Amino acid sequence: MGTQIFRRFLLAVLAGGLVLSSCGPPKGPDLEPDTSQPQRYFVVGDFEEAIAAYAAVTEQYPGNKPLLNEYADVIEKIKTKADQSFDSKDYDAAEKIYALLSTNFPRFAAFEISLSFGPPLLSQRILECQVRLSERRARQALAAGDYQKTLDSFRILPPELLQKPEVSAGLLRIMEELKRLADTALARKDFVAAGKGYAVLWSDYPLVEQTGLFLSFARNAAEEGIKTCRTQLTKEGLDQYRKGHLKEAIAIWQGLLEFDPENAEIRKAVETASGQLEKLKKN
Repeated sequence: MGTQIFRRFLLAVLAGGLVLSSCGPPKGPDLEPDTSQPQRYFVVGDFEEAIAAYAAVTEQYPGNKPLLNEYADVIEKIKTKADQSFDSKDYDAAEKIYALLSTNFPRFAAFEISLSFGPPLLSQRILECQVRLSERRARQALAAGDYQKTLDSFRILPPELLQKPEVSAGLLRIMEELKRLADTALARKDFVAAGKGYAVLWSDYPLVEQTGLFLSFARNAAEEGIKTCRTQLTKEGLDQYRKGHLKEAIAIWQGLLEFDPENAEIRKAVETASGQLEKLKKN
């Protein structure tokens, strides 16, 4: 009898223990999101890595409200950095940050409604930076002798912005400077550099026409410059070719193709001379 009572008592204790254990706290607390790495990226100004790191953490902890709030706060701070750069006229830095936010905006879907800005504002600010940088970037290309990239910063602007006085005046200054440099190159018989300059002036002359303003030269002046450079380089290449200087002839004609790439006659001449040069190397 005593044994049966003891067994019943033991079973009751065990059952009670199971109930208590099922109602008790979990074995260990859930880990909190670790945002130390994205925070470090943000502090040192590596905003691209900061955004990527936050995106990775939020994928691991979807719907974590404190984490999303922190992420959104950092994005607002990055936007503020861009605004500060813009206000201090550091348009290069501002454009890069606005563009970074614009590119990554789909990553902010979980909290974008709480942000103080959206893609339209970012696009507007990027365009404002490009307007202010247009002449500066054109001058950088001129200084580097990269005539073909000189007007890239103006080409990307909508026609209505080209008509703004501060933009159209800058465009005219650059076009006049490019014409002067092309004329100078022609005078010293650097026909490749001159040809590149004239080719850009000819192809981008319509940009000026959109502004309603006028240059000191007509479009056909650029066309005449191209013709002169084409004629001279064609002749120089033929002279070298007839002397058997195939390598030199090819180099001259390739220079011509840099500003006159659709010249089928010269392209064929380069192919022919190159084939002959290869045969000579094999013999």
